[in-house]
Amino acid sequence: MELVTPGLGLIFWTVIIFLILLLLLSKFAFPAISKMLAKREQGITDALQQAEQARKKMEEISVTNAAMLREAAEERETTMRKAKEEQARFALESKENAQKQYDKMLSDARTEIEREKQQALQELRSQISSISIEMAEKILQSELSDREKQKKLVEKELNVYSF
Repeated sequence: MELVTPGLGLIFWTVIIFLILLLLLSKFAFPAISKMLAKREQGITDALQQAEQARKKMEEISVTNAAMLREAAEERETTMRKAKEEQARFALESKENAQKQYDKMLSDARTEIEREKQQALQELRSQISSISIEMAEKILQSELSDREKQKKLVEKELNVYSF
């Protein structure tokens, strides 16, 4: 049963190392990540506001075009019948193009948001893994720096597996 139960020293040092890791992460990694996420969130918000402004401008242009078409139809009803049909078709195409442009801008913004989100997650993973590797390296260096400790560790492990 002693082989399965960890010693108090191991538990103590594990807790100490975990607390040090948590302290280092909360001091260095978490604020940087929070700042980066807030910056990206602001960029996304700005992009959505610009898309909304573009949509409003397109609606205004559509209203203006409709009014211009009505005035032209009233002034030159007899001579401009063909021109009126062309302008109505042009207005419809403009509206469709404007909608397509709006949809494309919105789609691009969503794609950019997703790309930046993935990039932030990748950076977070990279930072966490490098910090973990550095801490493990430091722990191993401190544990294996003394020859006597190494010898005792090897003998202890050999005794565990001896038949």
